[in-house]
Amino acid sequence: MSNVALKKIPDWVWWSLCPIFGALTIAYAGYTTKTDRWLQIGGVLSAISLLAAFCGQSWLVYLAMPVQFAIAMSIKNPYLIKSAPRGAILPTDRQTATSIASIRGKVDINKCSKDDLVHVLGLPIAYANNIESIKAEGYMFIQLEELTTLADVPEKYCQAIEPMIAFNYYEQADDPINWQRLNVLPMSELVELGLDRDSAAAICTERHRHGAYRSLIEVKRRTGLPIALYKHLI
Repeated sequence: MSNVALKKIPDWVWWSLCPIFGALTIAYAGYTTKTDRWLQIGGVLSAISLLAAFCGQSWLVYLAMPVQFAIAMSIKNPYLIKSAPRGAILPTDRQTATSIASIRGKVDINKCSKDDLVHVLGLPIAYANNIESIKAEGYMFIQLEELTTLADVPEKYCQAIEPMIAFNYYEQADDPINWQRLNVLPMSELVELGLDRDSAAAICTERHRHGAYRSLIEVKRRTGLPIALYKHLI
């Protein structure tokens, strides 16, 4: 996977190759993104180049040019991430996700909105709907694997966005459920554990006809039963 937005090279990066005043482009990047460190670096390099030119040390001016360009290229991606509108740069790979998280912070999977799931984490709407459906029933995610086993999100998406996700747990939530028992418990035990007979029959019948459930959201989809009915099964 790749992110086209991060392949763009802003015009100011090329202008950093200009003698004497090229370092001002680094300061420009710092000014537009409110990054003091870049402002300072650009200001110091500009001062050095001006002083060298004034003293007739042209060799130092030309030596500074590749240094300025190297610095400009090194801050290009952070600049693009900081200046991009919401949703323009998505975590299509772990490296990009790590960069975004370091600049814009992580997303609390248990508190974020569906809009955050789609336009910040870059998940397709179908998987965002799965996550929202489970959260709406009072379940809280506590680890990355649950996005696959409970919400049916493919592992490739989970691995890509992992650096951007925070799994914060809140005391008012119910304990996590061991949903996979729905794949092994017979109808009689489901009833003994508090599930009504019709719901237990629906779960077991669907399981026998079409195979084991791959995720919690699949249990809900295939049986039509709300998660609230069997969330107490530990």
